[in-house]
Amino acid sequence: MWVLSEHGEVTMKARGTTTAGAALVALVSLAVYAACGSSTDHGGADAGASGDGGGSGDVTLKDSPSFGGDAASCTTSADCQGVPCIGGVCCVDAAHVCAGGCCAGSTVCLFDECVTPGAACQTSDQCDPGQYCEPALGSGGGSGDAAAAETGAPAGDAGCTSIAVNGRCLPIPPTCPGDAGASADGGFCLEQCEYHPPPGGPLNPVVKWTWGPTAQTNPDDTDVWSTPTVGRMYDTNCDGTIDNLDSPVIVFVSGNVDATCCGCGSETVSTCETGILRMLNGSSGQEIWTLTKASASSVGFIGSAPALGDVDKDGVMDIVAMTGEGYIVLIDHLGKVKRTSNKPYPHVTGLGAGQGTGWGGGIAIADMNLDGYAEIAFGDTVWTTTNNAITLVFTGGDGTGGGESEETSAISDVDLAPDGNLELVAGNTAYKSDGTVLWNDSTLPNGFPAVADFNQDGKPEVVLVGYPTGNTTTGAVWILDGATGAIELGPVTLPATSGYSNHGGPPTVADFDGDGKPEIGIAGATYYSVLKPNYTTKTIDVLWKMANHDYSSSVTGSTVFDFEGDGVPEVVYADECWLWVFDGPTGNVRMAWPHSSFTGTEASMLADIDGDGHAEMLVVSNGIDPSSSGWKCVPNETTPINGALWKPGPVSNGSYRGLVALADSADSWVGTRTLWTEHTYHVTNVCDDTDNACGAPNTYGSIPTPEPKNWTLPWLNDFRQNVQDQGIFNAPDAVVALAVDCVDPPVAHVSVRNIGQAGLPAGVEADVYLQGDTTKVGSVTTTYALLPGQTETLDAALAAPATSHGSFTAQIYIDPTNPKFHECNASNDTSPPVTPHCVQ
Repeated sequence: MWVLSEHGEVTMKARGTTTAGAALVALVSLAVYAACGSSTDHGGADAGASGDGGGSGDVTLKDSPSFGGDAASCTTSADCQGVPCIGGVCCVDAAHVCAGGCCAGSTVCLFDECVTPGAACQTSDQCDPGQYCEPALGSGGGSGDAAAAETGAPAGDAGCTSIAVNGRCLPIPPTCPGDAGASADGGFCLEQCEYHPPPGGPLNPVVKWTWGPTAQTNPDDTDVWSTPTVGRMYDTNCDGTIDNLDSPVIVFVSGNVDATCCGCGSETVSTCETGILRMLNGSSGQEIWTLTKASASSVGFIGSAPALGDVDKDGVMDIVAMTGEGYIVLIDHLGKVKRTSNKPYPHVTGLGAGQGTGWGGGIAIADMNLDGYAEIAFGDTVWTTTNNAITLVFTGGDGTGGGESEETSAISDVDLAPDGNLELVAGNTAYKSDGTVLWNDSTLPNGFPAVADFNQDGKPEVVLVGYPTGNTTTGAVWILDGATGAIELGPVTLPATSGYSNHGGPPTVADFDGDGKPEIGIAGATYYSVLKPNYTTKTIDVLWKMANHDYSSSVTGSTVFDFEGDGVPEVVYADECWLWVFDGPTGNVRMAWPHSSFTGTEASMLADIDGDGHAEMLVVSNGIDPSSSGWKCVPNETTPINGALWKPGPVSNGSYRGLVALADSADSWVGTRTLWTEHTYHVTNVCDDTDNACGAPNTYGSIPTPEPKNWTLPWLNDFRQNVQDQGIFNAPDAVVALAVDCVDPPVAHVSVRNIGQAGLPAGVEADVYLQGDTTKVGSVTTTYALLPGQTETLDAALAAPATSHGSFTAQIYIDPTNPKFHECNASNDTSPPVTPHCVQ
């Protein structure tokens, strides 16, 4: 969370810390600097201000509109040779009229305050400490090469897809002490601005963007069956730096599943191993780059989830992926292969036809031996990244964490040994950092693991999901002691419908029912189930089960998110035909969204993919034939599941392909991290500099040394759940100001400003009315998102009966039945009345 320090610099407030001043801008280091009618000096007096306001430290915020200086005195506008006479002074022009006065010299009027614009900017990082970038004082927006040229970003960079808005630097205000509405000196300050979504209400998703068969590159290879990864690692706004004003990006593997699955067609090399690595802009879904293969001799990338993290410690996250031949490759944010492992993963299968390695699963990253360099794990195999290389450390030879085509092993300190090293948990086996076996139980399945403290004794357990020995149809669940592998609870058979094989997918862990204890969520063939460990009865009980449709694999992944921030999370899970959101305590359906997938171990999930301070959902789909015997989505056009009727997709056979980004229609899903970095994501495995999940130095995207123990943090003790932290309820607050030119028909200049603590989305409507009348004579709509403190001014020619001798007000319009955003204060949505200053 961002707060204003006593020195006027923007710093971060992490969970559990105390910092003087109220919360300021959880999203970015921006804030509003003035309010209508404020008459207190907020930003430095006139000293040091140049005539043109060109220096970044050359910013003046006047106490009040100026009534003197070198301007000619006057009695009426007739004395001023065609410009307004305001307060006895000939104003430069109508644009300098401000709060009943006139802005003199180089100052301009912004929301009834005279300000001296500072340095040109496109982001606040280009301003001095204590300042923000105000686009209302700039020359408009730009993108692509033009923006890159202004900011020093590489010319011609196709990844510069965000619009960079030109502005000028202005001071940030103080923050209000506590809940006060004024600063210590009685002037304006930023108040707390929050919106709390009502719990249990409709989720109201809308499509933010889609990516799929219309892809710019390799459009035939747009099926996705790997869990996407998310992080801020590209200069999307083209200002020459990668910082918290850049949109996060989406990194994933896609391919062509031939309308069946990645090993079910006639291909001589399984498409499980011939995938393409992609990067998309999280704000727009636009492609940044596509990498078809890591080397000329490679067949492509396996369809497992890649992993993100700053492996080479250059301050920017890297991508870790696996080639179709099993080699681990380190790829930078520009799509360049930087390192290739000396040895491949030894269990690669499927380079001939058939289902092989890459039918799901994922890579994990952690510093296992605490030497300051990350290890990379896949299945039972670990590589080190020391000496600017990727070198094989060990291949365990026992459990791989889900078999040899869908490996999802996890890294965690499960033995709590004095050395502090982490272990690799892979199915029925845990390996130490040097490859020796910590424990192994061959009577248990080589299944999917997760780590949490289920009995709340401060020590970790491992939950294991898979087929019992000798049983290939009925999956079960065990809870094991993390240090020894001894069975603490289970097995319990997963709920299933007779006649379907029911393995069970990678488990999630969260406090689903809000009782302060963790439960386990698992997808099966015909039910999604949440199981509750009971150490009193020594059982694992079914908290609830809800019907689903995963008749083929029954190994699909799922994730968890608390949409309303009420402490009770929801399940996010996509089967063959639907994306479901289930209520955590009851399993009731909160949302059903049609899609299609042959279901590997992929998981749809939540992250702040565009950096706007609110969560978005990424839905993963691939082009299976929904009428085939394996999936049978088409009959469900008339036969509902959980009350949902499946709808065919846009592809000719009715399937869906690619990614869909969903957001709340009113932009009210609470805030979360801009990170989801691996299939076995558990928050503490990667640092985000806006929370305290990592120790110092806690730089964004870094791999922690040592990794904090997730289960020891009271706000975590979870697995595959994205985090809620302070600032999640931060909301925008839209205000409007109005100026009207003295012409007929009148021209209105409508300024919309965000004085809240979270981003205001584009598309906000402001309407102009005759004062005291319901007659609307003009309307404008904002064209870009306004970060806290920012303003957009738009012009509108006013319609009859408006005349230059009328009086007008402007008002923010929020549709009561379909709002585009929720703000913290609706009482300031109308401007004061204004009358054009006509020269008599």
